[in-house]
Amino acid sequence: MIIAKPILLYSSFKSFQRVVPKSTALFSTLSNHKLNCEKALKKAHEGESLSQLAAGPIGVLQGIGPANQEIFDKLGLESIQDLAEYKFYKMAKSITALADTSCEGDFRPEDSTMNINKAVMKKGETQAFCEIRDSPVASLQGLSDEKGEMFSTIGVNSVEDLANLKYCLWAEAIVELSKYEE
Repeated sequence: MIIAKPILLYSSFKSFQRVVPKSTALFSTLSNHKLNCEKALKKAHEGESLSQLAAGPIGVLQGIGPANQEIFDKLGLESIQDLAEYKFYKMAKSITALADTSCEGDFRPEDSTMNINKAVMKKGETQAFCEIRDSPVASLQGLSDEKGEMFSTIGVNSVEDLANLKYCLWAEAIVELSKYEE
């Protein structure tokens, strides 16, 4: 079976057009599928493959208007792939995932060498995961107060807020599931 793949034409990285041959074998075999993520994508991009979305700009996500786009641009995040792999999101997500496992008392073996010193500012090095989770996003090592202020304009004030930012969650899901497309 021959499957015609969509072709992406980039006029700039921030905008792209999709050219898909109308009569493709792939379209006819997938026409009865019900997958869609219309609440995460702008209408014009709902029919694109996950692979196309992963390679495309963040602006295809629902809720990313000019103001949010400007914030992500200043943070150096241009594509869905960039957002999914953003190291500060991954740090925040990992800290948040472990936060509920560590706040039962002050137990820590005397000889423990566990640390995340390369992920947090000096103050956070002695804190429990739950304390770091509740800290300002700028407490992640490498995120300046200025970038913390940028994040606050999109509702991200704490490490936990970044871990649960819907744009990052959507981007991560799109990129991960794109690996399983035919």
